[in-house]
Amino acid sequence: ARRLEQGSARVLKATVRFERGRWLVSFTCVVERAAKRPAHVTRRAGVVGVDLGVKDLIVVATPDGRELLRVAAPREFARASRMLRALQRKAARQAGPWDAAAGTRREPSKAWTRTQQGIGAQHARVANLRRDRLHKLTTLLALSFDVIGTETLAVKNMMAKGGSGKRGLNRSIADAGLGEFSRQLDYKTAWYGSRRVQADRWYPSSKTCSGCGSVKAKLNLSERTYVCEHENCGLRIDRDLNAAINLARIARAEQSACFDNGGADRK
Repeated sequence: ARRLEQGSARVLKATVRFERGRWLVSFTCVVERAAKRPAHVTRRAGVVGVDLGVKDLIVVATPDGRELLRVAAPREFARASRMLRALQRKAARQAGPWDAAAGTRREPSKAWTRTQQGIGAQHARVANLRRDRLHKLTTLLALSFDVIGTETLAVKNMMAKGGSGKRGLNRSIADAGLGEFSRQLDYKTAWYGSRRVQADRWYPSSKTCSGCGSVKAKLNLSERTYVCEHENCGLRIDRDLNAAINLARIARAEQSACFDNGGADRK
């Protein structure tokens, strides 16, 4: 803390906590820094759209329809779930803190405590892998592009309804970390001098045809290929790529919305 206060940062508070079998120390600091892109970073495009999903985590495209980047969802929790289920079944067979026969609490056995530590270690590993993946992706986007168009996602509302029939989708949404992705992209675009443009929450980026602009009344999640039903279009394109193109065009329009060809301001 003394070294931080001697530099350009001012420490407001330090917090120490024990979590998942590890001691964590965090500092809350005020840091003065200029918003700029490092000199060694090469810009890949000016304006792009980024579509988020649970099958492909991100699909990045330009307004003219070029796909620049596609990253599949790693699903860290799904990969660790087999080990977690085995550990939880093992813990259920051991003497835990609750005696079901007597209906009273008791001192848990050392074997049960060790199993709980293993479960905590698995959850910590999943959280660290997800955090590392999100930081790398958001930093890459903020460094590589000037204007980034994204959706406005209400992640809690997406997971609120559906019951047991939607349990797998809700787990995939939580595993993808869409809310944390949005939070990190917000402050990293400010750090590196880029800009994030969010489409309206109800903008139908997936249902809108990137070829003719017509909007479908209904598009199921199982339909991974967008097929335009307009008689003069008939476009067939990947669903996520189509949404990314539409978001890129929203970002491009927002970027140039203050000026027309004559230079006059317009809303």
